[in-house]
Amino acid sequence: MMEVTPSASEALKAVMAEKNLEPPIRIFLQSGCSGSQLAMGVDQARDGDDQFDVDGVSYVIDGKLSELVGDMKLDYLTDDGQQGFMLSSSKPLPQPEGGGSCGSGCCGSC
Repeated sequence: MMEVTPSASEALKAVMAEKNLEPPIRIFLQSGCSGSQLAMGVDQARDGDDQFDVDGVSYVIDGKLSELVGDMKLDYLTDDGQQGFMLSSSKPLPQPEGGGSCGSGCCGSC
């Protein structure tokens, strides 16, 4: 299941209109130095995807990943002059194996 807050729905539709983007929005797992997080971007639906239509916007996620993360929530937060989307899940996110640290050269942004 996918919950999208009213503020997230409004902000996402504004970004999509401004940049002339067409759904679906893909939800995927992004890994980095500080672990895994859910991310999103515009993509096409693929075989094996789960699809959610919320407030006129289509979202897709790999079916296996959907089982791993459980229910998801998309929110749009504004705090201290900063703003952005936040994707959360009802289950802990799978973490990459290998356990690198910032000293290991896992990424250049550490």
